[in-house]
Amino acid sequence: MAEAVGEQTAVLLLRLLPQEAVDAVLQRLSPQEAARLRDRLQSSLAETSPQELDDALAQFFDLMRIAERYPALSPSPAPSSSAGLSASSSSSAETPASNDPVQQLRALPPAQLARAIQNESVAAIAILLSTLEPAQAGQVLARLPEALRPEVAVRLTKVGVPNPAMLRRLARVVVDKCRQMADMPAPPSTEEMIAQLADMIRALPRAERMPVVRKMETLDPDLAAKVLERLTRIEDLIKIPDRQLQTLLARLDMKTLATALKNAPEAVQNKIAANLSSRARQVLQEEMEFLGDVPSSRIKEAQAKILAVVVKAEEAGEIVMEE
Repeated sequence: MAEAVGEQTAVLLLRLLPQEAVDAVLQRLSPQEAARLRDRLQSSLAETSPQELDDALAQFFDLMRIAERYPALSPSPAPSSSAGLSASSSSSAETPASNDPVQQLRALPPAQLARAIQNESVAAIAILLSTLEPAQAGQVLARLPEALRPEVAVRLTKVGVPNPAMLRRLARVVVDKCRQMADMPAPPSTEEMIAQLADMIRALPRAERMPVVRKMETLDPDLAAKVLERLTRIEDLIKIPDRQLQTLLARLDMKTLATALKNAPEAVQNKIAANLSSRARQVLQEEMEFLGDVPSSRIKEAQAKILAVVVKAEEAGEIVMEE
């Protein structure tokens, strides 16, 4: 118990119990540990604040929940001192550094470890992170879901000294989980799923796309907006009939158009050039040469502005893209 939750926390919890219950608990510990806790119980006479008791109980129930989820993690009652030495020697012999699950846990890449533990309890995550070097723990914490990070950070300040046997078994569960996950493809990110959804909707005939998006807007406006941004792409300019494209190009800012075309396919650039006057084509060429290297973020921003005009014109019936 003392190793599992920290001696100070154990003392606070024991002080809540009647003497016969305290004696029963201490009998299940090693003689050395029981004697140490008895000494601390007798010397710890300071008043305990309600917050300290709440924190101690929270830690205890966290460990109870971990034990309930992983029954094999519950530490066995302490053996006698002679048996304890034998068991300790045996454990050391059976757990060389190369097979130590805690060392294996520390060797895992932060991204893989974060993926494996993100659905565990806050208490279990805090215990596992407390065994890592601060820099590594920080990298894992940064990869956890944003809403989970503050809870884990707070719980890290309340983690006692974990029971070594329980820690090894908990680490083993996570290491085994990582090995299983290594054989599975990583789940797609939110951006990847949105891109896949946009691709599926783009596979529909153009006349059927917007009704789907409008229905999505009633269910999830943010998702619908992100999908809509990806439905029309710079390559779609090729599908606009020449006369309609000429009318559209007259509305566009030449600098924005030049930026949007910086990494566009050659077919798109040729289509645009063919539908500009010779003077406008020369201005566009000069603008593109003057720009030099352009960050991809600026190119995407410019393309988004161009495509917003295209979508608006299509919805107004001013252009009809060829299938």
